[in-house]
Amino acid sequence: MTVKLRILGGGREVGRAAYLLEGKEKVLFDYGVNFDEKDIPQLPLHVRPVDLDAVVISHAHLDHVGAAPYLFITGKPRIYSTRPTLDIARLLTIDFLKLNAAVIEYDMLEFEKMYSSTVFVDYQESVEHGFKLVFSNAGHILGSTMIYLETSTGEKILYTGDVNNISTWTLSGADFLPVGVDTLIMESTYGGRNHPKRHLVEKRFVETVEEVVDKGGTVLIPAFSVGRSQELMTLLASELPYVDIYIDGMVKDISEIYLKHRKFLRDPALFMKTVENINFVTKASERKKLVNKPCVIIASAGMLKGGPSVYYLKKIAENPRNAVLLVSYQAPASNGHKLLEEGRLPELELNEVKARVEWYDFSSHAGRDGLAEIAEKYKASLKNIILIHGGDDDQEALRKELSERLGGDVNIIVPKTGDEIVLTR
Repeated sequence: MTVKLRILGGGREVGRAAYLLEGKEKVLFDYGVNFDEKDIPQLPLHVRPVDLDAVVISHAHLDHVGAAPYLFITGKPRIYSTRPTLDIARLLTIDFLKLNAAVIEYDMLEFEKMYSSTVFVDYQESVEHGFKLVFSNAGHILGSTMIYLETSTGEKILYTGDVNNISTWTLSGADFLPVGVDTLIMESTYGGRNHPKRHLVEKRFVETVEEVVDKGGTVLIPAFSVGRSQELMTLLASELPYVDIYIDGMVKDISEIYLKHRKFLRDPALFMKTVENINFVTKASERKKLVNKPCVIIASAGMLKGGPSVYYLKKIAENPRNAVLLVSYQAPASNGHKLLEEGRLPELELNEVKARVEWYDFSSHAGRDGLAEIAEKYKASLKNIILIHGGDDDQEALRKELSERLGGDVNIIVPKTGDEIVLTR
């Protein structure tokens, strides 16, 4: 029987992940949204919910789950996911709909239908329904998974989702199943470069925070609410226990989900201790006091597109004793990127930012060598590598790296959205 993979999104682009495996079974890996230059949501290609035997959601970020509720307007497919994935996705979806309800045709009713149709799984758990699914830790954010699929006709496929194979302060690095894999569907977000050594980034980051606070300054850390904030508050609470740390925005709600599902954490006791020793901002009036206090403020949003981080930036920008430490990916059109490039943000009435501004690479994605090492683990059985979720330059660089490491026996494919790849005939 012919088995093929249809790229419904995430082909030669970062985000809008959606990959449909079609053989005797039809299994959909993720169904996310993307955003264009004007922040308008972009949906993946259509799939009929009634045709699906299973939908697997790898993790909670909107570029992997943001379109999945569409499947519940007219259908009710079976979903597989970890529970923290959908608990976090619920909060992100509420926020997403607040901003995009005018152009998105589903509402929270469809999300709750999806939640109630989900079979929740744990790491290392396998599920069998004629075909076999096995879930393992992807190391990306809380509850993120890599998914191994063994079809009823014998094809063995591994979908990495977004993957990180190094351990951080909150999460263990990815766990790799000791199985043979015919086809590897692998992200390539940072396929063109390696990240600096994590311990060196952490050391420089902690030293900067300590220096600024010791001189009476305020440190603003705009950070993604999911993952990055929890990692950095754990790092700082552990390394600088005498520094006051304040958390503002959606970070608080996400951190409560981290506590609720702490068995998915690398060190649950450490995270519980961190939460006990930091301060959550619960009133707008508290913010006014913080901007004149030597302390650390971790606030959403990570690219300075909105959230409380923009309020704090406006208040601390003109004092050179203060610092703005960017720790998340900064999209080219984002305020964070403009601030790094130009040192000012006229659109926020900041014609000159005198505070110290720096960026630190705390990526939750594997770099080029990490991705190549994933492929090498399955070298003995690999026939196909399909590179998805990456830009052209990163994918081409990774394709060359993989070709050199694996030789010519493995078929390396870089599809675009809309392509159909025949895996077996």
